[in-house]
Amino acid sequence: MTIPKGDWDPGARYRDPDGYGLFLLSGFVVRRVGRAGRFGAELLGPGDLLRPWQSVGAFASRPFDPVWSVVAPAEVALLDAAFARRAAPYPTVAVQLVDRAMLRSRHLALALAIVQQPRVDRRLHWLFWHLADRWGRTGPGGVTIEVPLTHSLLGELVAARRPSVSTALSNLAAEGKVERDGRSWLLRGGPPDDYEDLAVG
Repeated sequence: MTIPKGDWDPGARYRDPDGYGLFLLSGFVVRRVGRAGRFGAELLGPGDLLRPWQSVGAFASRPFDPVWSVVAPAEVALLDAAFARRAAPYPTVAVQLVDRAMLRSRHLALALAIVQQPRVDRRLHWLFWHLADRWGRTGPGGVTIEVPLTHSLLGELVAARRPSVSTALSNLAAEGKVERDGRSWLLRGGPPDDYEDLAVG
């Protein structure tokens, strides 16, 4: 199924608690949680497994609903109950899907480590390389990330205000580290010297 760019309300259309969920084949989706105009955002892309009807918000002290948006037209495979029955004789299918779900949690943990950095430019530089590890493409000029990341979305991903993000991006560009290339981003040089510290622990 194809989901166009824009606000997305999964609603009951895709709900199938007995299935695995939605497997994102292409495009990018953002899941936001927050209140009073302050949001934490999770960027989801090809290879991620989603269960948009599954949320802890209904059981929170103050109930909330996540907000979904599609930032690049997405194509998803609905892995419903019928699919689960057909795949049952092949346990490695379930293993691979569990692997995808666990990888998503690992990426979230790395995102939390990134936002702990005190400087916004370092958060952004680390975030870009984290995204490059997932969806980057290496070329003669550097590593290209074909993800439509606006300054506002980057601010949500690194827990910073938009003006601070714009200033930090200008600094990274002046240092020759990150360059906007139309709807894509080009990373030059290598990752930060201490980028591997994200993997510690």
